[in-house]
Amino acid sequence: MSTVSSPRPSIASSRRTSLDALSTNVGGLTTASSSSTPRALSPSVQPRRNRAALRDYYNLKPSDAATSQDARRSRSVPRTTDAGDISNPSVVTTGTELDSAEFDAQRYVDQLLATSALGTVLKAENTLVGDIRTLDGERKALVYDNYSKLIRAVETIGKMRRSMDDRGAPLTMAKTLGPAISFVAETAAALIEDGEEQRRRMREARSSRDNKAEKETVRWVLGAPERLGRFLAEGEREAAEADWDEVRALLDKWEGVKGVVEVREACEKVMGKKTDEPS
Repeated sequence: MSTVSSPRPSIASSRRTSLDALSTNVGGLTTASSSSTPRALSPSVQPRRNRAALRDYYNLKPSDAATSQDARRSRSVPRTTDAGDISNPSVVTTGTELDSAEFDAQRYVDQLLATSALGTVLKAENTLVGDIRTLDGERKALVYDNYSKLIRAVETIGKMRRSMDDRGAPLTMAKTLGPAISFVAETAAALIEDGEEQRRRMREARSSRDNKAEKETVRWVLGAPERLGRFLAEGEREAAEADWDEVRALLDKWEGVKGVVEVREACEKVMGKKTDEPS
């Protein structure tokens, strides 16, 4: 009696089916992963900013092409800071004028103190301080980035040297790489020392700027009687009142300091107030 057996599935066909299913699943996973992954931003913006900051840090003059490109970018992208909008010419001079070689800082400060109220002066000061802090931050970031790269380079060269010694490389190779390694190490040490000196100078410059800002505020208050008289002579009573309110607030804050009483009496005399009238 013969038995009819059902045909068995081919091993090759079943293996091919499994492989096809696996490739389909992997392909779907790959497609889903690729579709869910956000497209990376263009990396050309950050290198341009790094190059511009490096040129500013090392005092390098850019080429004509780079200068024209930077000018086009500066015209198309407005500069803003945390201190507020600086596009108003009555608040602060534009960045192009500040960067000009003919810019006279003392003349600009004198003009600002003589023609502006305290609020305008403080707004200009906050804007400039914000720009200075931004530049200092970018400069520090570049210095730290250079340090990290130099440290990694020194560590890599040290590993190569140890690996060469462990493998028993020829003495001639050691003599060739020895001076190069020493030069890199000396250069890294010199750059690190120069960076420390640069940070010390930046701290001193920041302290000097703070002292200068305080002196400018005091000088603005001392010039209040003359400024109030000029406002009243020109018929600008409201401007004189607003300016006097700001000056009086500072005088109240500085109560007890030498010279405050004299300035207050002079301002009250100009404004037509009695010295014994409560402020």
